[in-house]
Amino acid sequence: MKRTFVFLLVIFSLLATSIHAQGKAEGNTLRIKGGLFLGGLRTDLEKRNFYNDIVRTEYNQEWQNHQGLSLINDWGFDYFQSVNAGILSNVFLGLHLNRFARGYEWNSFYPTGLGIKDADYRLLYSDINLGVTITPTSNFRILPKYVLRSMSQTLEGSYLGLGNPTYIGQDTKNTTGTSGLLGVGLEFDLNERATLFADFLLFGPFLLNSSGLYSSEQFRLSTAGASFNYSNGGYTFNSEKLSFGASVVVVPKLRLFLSFEREYMNAKSKSPVAFSFDGNEFSTLGTLMEFVSATAEHRIEVSGLKFGATYDLNM
Repeated sequence: MKRTFVFLLVIFSLLATSIHAQGKAEGNTLRIKGGLFLGGLRTDLEKRNFYNDIVRTEYNQEWQNHQGLSLINDWGFDYFQSVNAGILSNVFLGLHLNRFARGYEWNSFYPTGLGIKDADYRLLYSDINLGVTITPTSNFRILPKYVLRSMSQTLEGSYLGLGNPTYIGQDTKNTTGTSGLLGVGLEFDLNERATLFADFLLFGPFLLNSSGLYSSEQFRLSTAGASFNYSNGGYTFNSEKLSFGASVVVVPKLRLFLSFEREYMNAKSKSPVAFSFDGNEFSTLGTLMEFVSATAEHRIEVSGLKFGATYDLNM
């Protein structure tokens, strides 16, 4: 991955022309942005699924296919309103959309059988950014910002157990959440062609407390009978992000960028309703594990390379 980063950065530099660098908005500007993401995604639902299955003495292996290419990532815009009040260059407002999809596969083992499992998973989140650009020097900019993030996950799993008991099962999990976050961006112009940049989410929730919903339903039909697990409650998360990269200009107003992204969203449910039934009998242990799997704090982890382009429209 490091070699890929260096190679693409060199290619971008060779294509660059002598015009203003990324991040330097001239006057009132609408900057349209779009990109691709190549990297890994691990969802908090993987750990929750693991804890949920322990009650059946079923051990889940690590989920496969967490690596992949996401075609819709960081699509959106930033609008820069020129201020020119000393070191305060402009104020900006932006909207960015991110979509990740994975087709996970994994096996599980129980005392007398093998489970074959797969799931379709989607993570969506959108960021509304509001901030200012501070320019201490002509080639260095600081962009403190407030980020309103809305996030959702969906997982639809299908399970097949080969052994004793033999089973088929369906699993559906959904989460939603909204949180207010504080962040800052940094931009340094190497020359009129190229800029190094970094972006951080530092603190949250802020102003808007994190809130959302969590729901989980799992149904199994086996040679030992039917079972049903259910939980529902609130869902909270906070985000930590580190991003750094470089951008160059290939034609007037059109910029290419490449960055390394690492992002964590620490998530958990709270005050859930949870219950578990084996056949017609209420399962105390199953209900306890359903509650534990919902309320434990786990991370959504995203890391990889993001590459794309921006285009400026003078307003």
